[in-house]
Amino acid sequence: PKTSFDLGTRGGRGEMLLTATDIGEDPDYVPPPTFAGRVVKPNKYPVCQQVWIDYLDCTLVKESSFGKFIGRCNDAKEALDKCNNQEREVMRKKNLAASKERKKVIEERMAQMEAMEIAAAKKAAEPGKPEKKGW
Repeated sequence: PKTSFDLGTRGGRGEMLLTATDIGEDPDYVPPPTFAGRVVKPNKYPVCQQVWIDYLDCTLVKESSFGKFIGRCNDAKEALDKCNNQEREVMRKKNLAASKERKKVIEERMAQMEAMEIAAAKKAAEPGKPEKKGW
């Protein structure tokens, strides 16, 4: 008996065949970026986007992927590396400053906690009123 969900089997093994139209398409799907008909990974730093495009243009379009092997795109690659290194240094300095701020806050909190523990220990060690023993 074929139900409304039965879409057929593959090779008689009882495996279901589902297609994109059967289960619906993902509305949030964004196709990967392409350049000259090829899927490319975007550059990590948006500031260097134009240099990245120039490098891709050299390696994928002008030289048809072969020029990069014989050094025709070295200038574009060096410019891209220089830009990426500058941006990496900017990010490194920014992260270092944020790390120092976080460390400062943590050290202040630790000092407060230690002060509270020392105050509690002193209070416990102080002699108070003697307890009444017996009746």
